[in-house]
Amino acid sequence: MLVIGKNPVSELLASDPGFINKIVLLKRIKPDEKLKDIVRLAKDHRINTMFLGYSDFRKFFSSKNKEEGISQGVIAFVKDYEYKTLREIVEDCRKVKNPLILVLDSITDPHNLGAIARSAVCLGADGIVIPRHNSAEVNHTVMKTSSGAVSYISIARETNLSNSLEYLKNNGYWIFGTEINAQKSIFEIDMLMPSAIIIGSEGKGIRKVLLEKCDHLVRIPMAGKISSLNASVSAAVFLYEAFRQKNH
Repeated sequence: MLVIGKNPVSELLASDPGFINKIVLLKRIKPDEKLKDIVRLAKDHRINTMFLGYSDFRKFFSSKNKEEGISQGVIAFVKDYEYKTLREIVEDCRKVKNPLILVLDSITDPHNLGAIARSAVCLGADGIVIPRHNSAEVNHTVMKTSSGAVSYISIARETNLSNSLEYLKNNGYWIFGTEINAQKSIFEIDMLMPSAIIIGSEGKGIRKVLLEKCDHLVRIPMAGKISSLNASVSAAVFLYEAFRQKNH
């Protein structure tokens, strides 16, 4: 797997350098300080580095994807992402006061998954659960979009989200989901408890089979002209309210 860009590679060097097999950099006459730091840290961790000219460097990129960041001048070749199981995440949270786990239902856009992971790390979530099928997986786009945040949070990839929610309920978690017609808003609920928040896909929202597992259905208040938010924005709003309550 590739990790592309200065910030994601820097975060990976800081959080899990053993994950990196080698780093390839674009030859520059005057590399900036961030790139110098990457080379220094790679040397400290005995990670092999290569410098290539532009024509050779660009061969690692998709010509169809203009967002991949050739101009940033750095790629890390890393081991495949190591998912945890939901059981492992729950066990890791045993000593956490009021843990919070995100459950992502059919989030297929890797940019959304990356943005949600970044918000989850910034706002103190303790883990993320994604389905094994019909979901984006952790790849270089997710790494880049999250600015390396996926290195700081555990992600479980589970076959059946319905069973995952039952497992969470059996371990003392309360399940929260968003529903546009719900009576209560997210600002009217108490989240000072072990919580799992379901974020549904754009357009279809949370599947009915998962809505039926929710202990609380809530809505995000909006001004009115557009009735729904981007999935990653919805996640960030929900996460911030949980963060606010924990730090009030």
